[in-house]
Amino acid sequence: MSGRANGEGSIWQRKDGRWCAAAYVPAVGGGVRRVYAYGRTRADAHRKLRDLLNRADTHVPVTPATLTVATYLTEWLTHVRQHVRPTTYAGYESNTRLHILPRIGRRKLTQLGPRDVRKMIDDMRADGLKPRSIQYIHATLRNALEHAYREELVTRNVARMVRIEQPVKLNPTEPMTVEEARKFLAAVRDHRLCSMWTIALMLGLRRSEVCGLRWEHVDFATGSLRIAQTVQRVDGKLREMPTKTRRSNRTVPLPARCRFALADHHVQLQRQGGSIGRPAQPTGFVFGTRHGTPLEPRNVTRMFREICEANGIRVVRLHDLRHTCVSLLLAQGVHPRVVMEIVGHSAIEMTMNVYGHVNLETQRQALDDLDDDLSS
Repeated sequence: MSGRANGEGSIWQRKDGRWCAAAYVPAVGGGVRRVYAYGRTRADAHRKLRDLLNRADTHVPVTPATLTVATYLTEWLTHVRQHVRPTTYAGYESNTRLHILPRIGRRKLTQLGPRDVRKMIDDMRADGLKPRSIQYIHATLRNALEHAYREELVTRNVARMVRIEQPVKLNPTEPMTVEEARKFLAAVRDHRLCSMWTIALMLGLRRSEVCGLRWEHVDFATGSLRIAQTVQRVDGKLREMPTKTRRSNRTVPLPARCRFALADHHVQLQRQGGSIGRPAQPTGFVFGTRHGTPLEPRNVTRMFREICEANGIRVVRLHDLRHTCVSLLLAQGVHPRVVMEIVGHSAIEMTMNVYGHVNLETQRQALDDLDDDLSS
């Protein structure tokens, strides 16, 4: 063993020929402990000793050598459950339990490398998982390792170093055209939930936001609507939850068509809940059941499809009503920032790149206008 001053660590050769380096470094949770590193040559051991001493100088704790990916992810899930939405946690938990742990759970956290992550992804692809599922699983591992990096358990996030295949939507659904939107509004004119379909299309509300609306969120005096909560099915139960993002919690003005539709819906509920000459003031959910519970989101999707099929309207996803609202507003020349505030996007890039569909008719009109300008 070489003679070194106190705190400089030690290097020596073992009986089996390997070289060993040791130094006292900060430990996770406080205090210090002696950590060993091994190399085939003295130079390897010296390099690893330097790394240990650098961590000691910068007070970066050393991760326990026995900490596995499975142990860490279990701890991370317990922590993250308090900070994310229940639906997000459910996705994290299932991705971890079904896909990550069976493949790399036994690996030591400090020994996990980009190759391990890449092989995990290759295995999932070979097992027939779809690109979108692989993307979500990779994102779960990336988020967990980012947390480990912030806690100084790892020196890098190896999941970030692995590129994955981006899902390609082969046949993206086009939102409704102006003509289709008019036909849809005409089809729901006599529907008992006419006001729900009207505001879903004209305000671009998410399905969960529509189901979460309460009468105290409707202000007929100012002609405005506050989107303050959602309703989603979590763990088999319908639950009132916060909006998707902070910006999703918003107040939007009600155009005349929406005001009249909501007012008519309000009157109908008054008549249903009261007696002759004594109408009852509606409370609770704007669009709920007769028992006062919110509508089941899946039933809203089913009703939408049935309306489209019964009236010969091209069937799109219910969420495409939101796409339709954004696309039609942008086509009218409304500033993207205004559209962003109406629909509650967290970033203007989302409004422009994901929801700002430009259909063939809009392109044709733009080129016709250019042709007129060049011809004059």
